[in-house]
Amino acid sequence: MEHLTFPQHALDATPRGRLEDPSVIAFRKEVFTSPGWIEHGLAIVEGIPVEEPALAARYATAVSSALGRLLPQDGAGQLVREVKYRGVKLGEGATGRYSDSREGGQFHTDGPHRPDTAPDWFALLCIRQARVGGGLILVPTGEIIRKLDSDALAVLQEPFLFDQREDGVPPVPRPVLVQQPDGQWHVNYLREYIELGHRHPLGTPLTGRQVHALDRFDQEVASAVANPDRIEVKLAPGQLAVIDNRRLLHGRTTFGDDPQDRDRLMLRTWIRELIPAGSAASARQPDVIVSDR
Repeated sequence: MEHLTFPQHALDATPRGRLEDPSVIAFRKEVFTSPGWIEHGLAIVEGIPVEEPALAARYATAVSSALGRLLPQDGAGQLVREVKYRGVKLGEGATGRYSDSREGGQFHTDGPHRPDTAPDWFALLCIRQARVGGGLILVPTGEIIRKLDSDALAVLQEPFLFDQREDGVPPVPRPVLVQQPDGQWHVNYLREYIELGHRHPLGTPLTGRQVHALDRFDQEVASAVANPDRIEVKLAPGQLAVIDNRRLLHGRTTFGDDPQDRDRLMLRTWIRELIPAGSAASARQPDVIVSDR
């Protein structure tokens, strides 16, 4: 896959809001017309300095801002989140997240439990990689949908309850699959969050049809992951992956338990597609102020 670079001039332009700077426009076009993006929804940017934490975070926000609108990743408005092992397992307690664990599998999209601020795309900048494991695996949603039976496909377009991973907050209803007017499918998924949402005191138990639909979906995901031609990328320090969160499920290979592997660190941003001002869709976009984090 072709690897891209982020120009220094664009680094200087994006924090000042100069998104129409020629260098920013050229970079954005290069990403969204790259073969990897068109075919898979994946672009790799390399050559980002990661030795200094503040500069690495600046690059992460600059690259992301060049592509779209930065979104908060939690109720505190965090725009850059460290994805690292925090000594927890997925679903542990009321707030444990996949990004805080070292588990593999659990193929999902980012922010399925946040309908108003779920990203269209997200970026991962590798600061430190695990020695064993930690590779990124991507599964195109289209190939999953083509193999589903009609009943499972219909059920997955109905609302499921997603746990919001916050104390005292009720689960939020959201379909797993949404077909767009142009026929494309968008996906919102993390099964553990769905099961937690339906077990929530304010939730309702999953029905037999819902369990069947989720099982069928997971079976086809597992089949795609077992394919030797699957999409797998192990980022090196200084590489940043931009991933289409609407048409790709992602997961990782479990990383090890020795100190070096537990020290794996990525910086993650969530990105909303830029929509022309004045359009009906732009009026629904949340206001986000870019700040350091």
